Amino acid sequence: MNVLLFGAALFLVLGFLGGFARPLDTFSHFRAHAAVALLALSMLALVLGHWVGSVVGLVVAGVSLASVAPYVLPMRPVPEDGTPVYTLLQMNLLWNAGDRAEAIRRIAETRPDIITVQELTGDWREALAPLGDSYPYQAVCLEADGFHGDSAILSRRPFWEGSTPICDVGDSLAAARIDLNGTAVTIASHHQLWPWPRSQWRRFDSAREMLATLPAPLILAGDFNAAGWSAFLGTYAKTTNTRVVPGIGPTWMLEGMPTEAARLVGLGIDNLLASPAVTIHSVERPAATASDHLPVLVRFSVAPEADGETTAVVAR
Repeated sequence: MNVLLFGAALFLVLGFLGGFARPLDTFSHFRAHAAVALLALSMLALVLGHWVGSVVGLVVAGVSLASVAPYVLPMRPVPEDGTPVYTLLQMNLLWNAGDRAEAIRRIAETRPDIITVQELTGDWREALAPLGDSYPYQAVCLEADGFHGDSAILSRRPFWEGSTPICDVGDSLAAARIDLNGTAVTIASHHQLWPWPRSQWRRFDSAREMLATLPAPLILAGDFNAAGWSAFLGTYAKTTNTRVVPGIGPTWMLEGMPTEAARLVGLGIDNLLASPAVTIHSVERPAATASDHLPVLVRFSVAPEADGETTAVVAR
């Protein structure tokens, strides 16, 4: 019993050290699941009289659960103050999804101002072509990821006059400056790779300089393949002068399993980051599509004086 307790506790502790050793950050993405398991083991150990192990387990599990709570528990809606409110729908479409109708229904139901997507293949572009009239302003990063499809931004709102969308093909990053009632807001769609031993940090390092120069106010949305509390997203937020939006909850489930199960036992790897002038009023996860990722819908506003906000600098 003590071996299980201390093993689970060590797993969790190592995840907190990802900022010092990048490979250890991989443990952090499973912190919520491991903390619940350790809590259950610690309660059982307490009943069986393993006092030392149970106390250690309870402390580590408690600290771990406290660190993930803001990202797992629903956020409290922020009241509107008269500033215009917009909606953004984030979707990893799943490059080989057999049914594309559900994703289109979700867009029709939510009618977002802006859509950020990943894994937008040629077949997906054809399926979404009828949306061109409703979303005429598009920044599609063609052939990003090589085979997983494109990162893209679809918008009802026009791009800022004189601006040019950014496409970083190698890093699957698309960004565009959008005119929201006279305020220029940068929207980015990013598809990250899996954590170590895959190349998540390498892709971040490759895109880091570009990310750091994206002008604020800024919203970054995407499939980051990283939990909101991870050192990876913390570094990402520091680099872009943003904060990770809380309250999204789990969004991903193993392909082949019911995606709706992600709400309870999935991983929260579809995230948004926003700069200080952006107020997030609410976050929700609409009904699942044929993807292995749940959609994420956010309602946000931007402070009127935010236009021209200081550009982020590279975090050293």
